[in-house]
Amino acid sequence: MKKSISMMLILLLCICLFGMTGCGEKAAEIENPYEGLNLDEYITLPDYNVYTTTEPVVEISDEDVEAEIQTRLEDAATTESVTEGTVEKGDTVKISYKGTLADGSTQDGMNSDEYQLTLGAANMIDGFQEGIYGATIGEPVTLDLQFPDPYEVNEELSGQPVTFVVTVLSKEVEVIPQLDEEFVKANSDVKTVEEYREAVKKELEQLEYDEQLYDLKNEIFSKLSEETEVLQYPEERVDEVASVLDTQYRNYAQQYGYEEWEVFLDEIFAMTQEEFDEQIKLAAQNQVKSEMITFAIAEKEDMVLTADEYQKGLDDMLEAVGMDAETFESNVGVTIEEYAKENNFGRDLLLTKELDAIYERLEKN
Repeated sequence: MKKSISMMLILLLCICLFGMTGCGEKAAEIENPYEGLNLDEYITLPDYNVYTTTEPVVEISDEDVEAEIQTRLEDAATTESVTEGTVEKGDTVKISYKGTLADGSTQDGMNSDEYQLTLGAANMIDGFQEGIYGATIGEPVTLDLQFPDPYEVNEELSGQPVTFVVTVLSKEVEVIPQLDEEFVKANSDVKTVEEYREAVKKELEQLEYDEQLYDLKNEIFSKLSEETEVLQYPEERVDEVASVLDTQYRNYAQQYGYEEWEVFLDEIFAMTQEEFDEQIKLAAQNQVKSEMITFAIAEKEDMVLTADEYQKGLDDMLEAVGMDAETFESNVGVTIEEYAKENNFGRDLLLTKELDAIYERLEKN
């Protein structure tokens, strides 16, 4: 299933968090809203070095491999026209038809040498599509029908009997490729079917490993965040974040066609303005807490995100969505750098680096 570009990018901002490598000497330019603040006056970090965690446990069965291969084969399916066999409801077909009224005459719209439709989904008069179910391709079918009354398309034909001679010319069928060396060579860097199976298994193992590792590091941060004591919030930053969140939701309301903000609040969130403001403030405080934790750990660990690491994060994002920088800007409307800055990508990557370091030195059960 294809996702929208915006949804893919939201997911990637999460997925890229726990897979950073690379190094460099020059620090990346990351906006730090807490520059100049003594974060020890705002939060108290727990001793996260005493935490314990586990190693990912990956088990990929032969059934998992075969299911993945079948999915890839189906994704590579093509559609071809066939001129043999019969047709059923749901088939996409090409037909020719000629309609004749009781007096032997015909009118525009009652005849076609080639017309494509999906049986059961097209807008035809009653009995037309049903009369084709089970028809053999190439063999004419005679349908004695009647135009509806009234018939808005052509009022003169309302209620009149009509005979259609319909011939199915072809139908579209999905052709799923076979798992053979031709498919393997066209869709991978290996040459044999067995090598392909092994390659798919390794890909699934790596994917499962990465997903489990992501979850483990996310658990570390969740525990760390839960045990971090907030002494006070920098209210100016909380108000700034709350304002951004409020603007985003008001933009959503407009995008979904709501001209009145209060109606949007009532129908979508079932909230009053006062309740919404409370929730926005809580969300802003949560974001500010996460930000303070990120920069407090960086200070404690004497850690910075390098320019090379930041650039690699951008390159990885582009590769994941299958775009170059120019295509990204054309599709999203902003440059990859602007998108990353707007979505605090640098701070996320810094947190990734911190969690990588913490995870590596924790005791594994």
